Amino acid sequence: MSTRGTRVVVCCVVAVFCLLSERAWSADKLPADSPGDQQTDKRILGDRFSFDAGLKFWVAKWQAAGFVNVNSPTSGTTSTNTSRTSDTTAMLGPSLTGTMRIRDDEWFNSVSVNFTWLEAGGFNFSTVGLNNGVPLDDTSATRRDYSVVAALSVWRGFGFFAGYYNMQQRFSSQSTFTLHETVYISGPLIGFFGSGTVAGPLKAYGNLAIGFYNEKSNNNPSGTVQTTIKASQGYSAEFGLALDGPSLRTGMGSIGSAVMMGYRMQVINNNLGPLANNDVTWGPTFQVVARF
Repeated sequence: MSTRGTRVVVCCVVAVFCLLSERAWSADKLPADSPGDQQTDKRILGDRFSFDAGLKFWVAKWQAAGFVNVNSPTSGTTSTNTSRTSDTTAMLGPSLTGTMRIRDDEWFNSVSVNFTWLEAGGFNFSTVGLNNGVPLDDTSATRRDYSVVAALSVWRGFGFFAGYYNMQQRFSSQSTFTLHETVYISGPLIGFFGSGTVAGPLKAYGNLAIGFYNEKSNNNPSGTVQTTIKASQGYSAEFGLALDGPSLRTGMGSIGSAVMMGYRMQVINNNLGPLANNDVTWGPTFQVVARF
């Protein structure tokens, strides 16, 4: 994607988060299946509180939004739909979740807060056109996503969440000369999640979210950051499996472990005209977690 034509609206999370992943980010730490689903070993923070510290990976492909103005020696400056996909790149970072059990009941039994930060240092996009074997546009980008999400378990492991998502994209494009652009996407999101036991320590989780994002960019003659899109809708979904691992017993209590494997997809509408494609990111997710 060229820096002059790029317009991107984004979370994920997620996770995450990803997460936030979860999550559209809150799936990093979903409430237990039921109030009776308690740990055998006493945790460091007791029976009512828990804290999960995880490292999350989103092995993603990314189709960034926008269109490119290319300078062709035969047709002059033209706009073209990029619809280009990056190589597979791992976005990674911490995912932290605090959970409090508020009732020993199946209904409205817990609340949680999740923070997920994912970052990647190099997405390389497919090129646009050739002139004597030289691409008319060759773009790379760095990207950083973070989310803060609060979740309420309504019944067993099912509930709703709401939060804030922020994405930063830095593009570097080379055509007839080098161009740079920074795009910022941020706004609120809401969604619902669910989790349940498959067998023993193996659980399944999933979540869906919708966000309303504003986009800002410095791609203008003055080079200042200006709003380019308001209240653009974005959608995300993640589903996967979580496997509880062994616990480490200490004098203060036990420290649990878990691994999570899933798949996440995120689509953000782009309203910049008929030549602009949507911003889409997809790929598997992996996470290792220590539970206190």
